[in-house]
Amino acid sequence: MTRYQIIERISRSVYGEQPTDDANITFNLVNQWLSEAVGVAVANDWKTNISIDGVTYINNSFYTTVKGLAITAYEKFIYQLTLPQIPMGLGRNEGVGGLQVVDANGVVYDDCIPLSQNQVGYYRQMRKIPNKTLYYPEGIFLYMVSPLQLNLFTGRVRMVSGGDSTTLDSILNVPDDYLNFITDYCINKLRIERAQPKDATNDGTDRP
Repeated sequence: MTRYQIIERISRSVYGEQPTDDANITFNLVNQWLSEAVGVAVANDWKTNISIDGVTYINNSFYTTVKGLAITAYEKFIYQLTLPQIPMGLGRNEGVGGLQVVDANGVVYDDCIPLSQNQVGYYRQMRKIPNKTLYYPEGIFLYMVSPLQLNLFTGRVRMVSGGDSTTLDSILNVPDDYLNFITDYCINKLRIERAQPKDATNDGTDRP
């Protein structure tokens, strides 16, 4: 299902009919709530799995692979990669499932080794792992530690994501059994907003 299709379904449920062109709740607004709903759905999946199996993990259906990400020099032996979105706040660094570098010929190298934020403080004193690149996330960036000139490569990231939120024609990367949860979450938020009294008089106050 595309983002446009589920947004249309949510909008119809909020208005009880096909919304008019001048509706206050626009598709772009629903799209913003949709991204938040995906994050809550992923967190619920993480909690459900640990309560049932006793192990923290995310259903494979939530993961997506993003290719061709540029790697730039940041500091000496440290390189920076910009992610398409800030990773989900899952565990220490479970929002990013894996990072690989790809050379100009398309050769994909082994996964880089993730560092927790605690390990970032002392990784220089750790025993070196032969032929491996270390990395750690900070916000929308990944920082890669390597003596190699990584800006000649591109990054390939496997991460938890609902898909490309910048285009409504993109596929919503969510399992079908979570669509009802996401739909209900957005409808509840939007109905609260629509139920607020409107200030129809321009009298300098924000009270209707």
